[in-house]
Amino acid sequence: MGKRYWRRSMQGVALALLVTGCITTAAFAAPACGQRYPTPQATQAMFDMAIRVERALDGLDGHDVVLLARGGQDLSRYGLKHSHLALAMREPEGTWRVVHLLNRCRTDRSTLYQEGLANFVGESALHSDVRVGVFEPALSHRLHQWLLAPAARARSLHEPRYSMVAYPFGTQYQNSNQWILEVIAAAAMDPGADTRIDRASVQGWLRGNNYQPSRLHLKLHERIGARFFSDHVAVTDHPAGERIGGDYSVVTVESVFDFLQAKSLLQRDFPVPHPPAEPATQESAP
Repeated sequence: MGKRYWRRSMQGVALALLVTGCITTAAFAAPACGQRYPTPQATQAMFDMAIRVERALDGLDGHDVVLLARGGQDLSRYGLKHSHLALAMREPEGTWRVVHLLNRCRTDRSTLYQEGLANFVGESALHSDVRVGVFEPALSHRLHQWLLAPAARARSLHEPRYSMVAYPFGTQYQNSNQWILEVIAAAAMDPGADTRIDRASVQGWLRGNNYQPSRLHLKLHERIGARFFSDHVAVTDHPAGERIGGDYSVVTVESVFDFLQAKSLLQRDFPVPHPPAEPATQESAP
């Protein structure tokens, strides 16, 4: 994919640090974004994890696009292990590049990125595995065509207005996992090259095929914080019943994997474990 259509990472690890720093902080904190650098342990874990994932993907013959999931935002209170989805595509020379949607610095906008595996895993390599979803071959092939430059059809499904809890069946906002799901769904629909496709038609297909989003409960103070203090969280696109009760439908990693498995669009999925932590060394007293 050319630079004209996808923003590549600026300085390798630096972007991963910025992204990871933004999405792992408190969900409703005030916007803040500053450059920082990882510990040597974190840097080593990032590259070790990238190598592990690359080796696993290299062993998948006949598949040029796979689904990846990593940790990041802590969703353990909802019983969710992973928070962020991406599509990994094998380029002609054999390199795997990750395509995904990112919201930087908790603003109300998102951008599509193409970058390396180390940037994708980021500092989640210290505590999270990477879940790999292997698409059914025909779907993998169609996704490859959708993501090849200029990738106009995949890009047309991107809505820059971002909300972390975007309503799965609305087009006002979009979150990271929602764009991935909609691209996969559009490719699964297999519309002809001359067929007009948009987010509304893709969401109609998802609803008709019984996609079930996760339901995440936001407490009253969180809803108030989202309303007045968080640019990256909006709930105005949700039905009134969800806004009143605080149980919001959201596209999550688990809901996407569950849907793809139910529709037999995945051949299999498996975890790539994160590197074991290096044992702490203790210096002897003088």
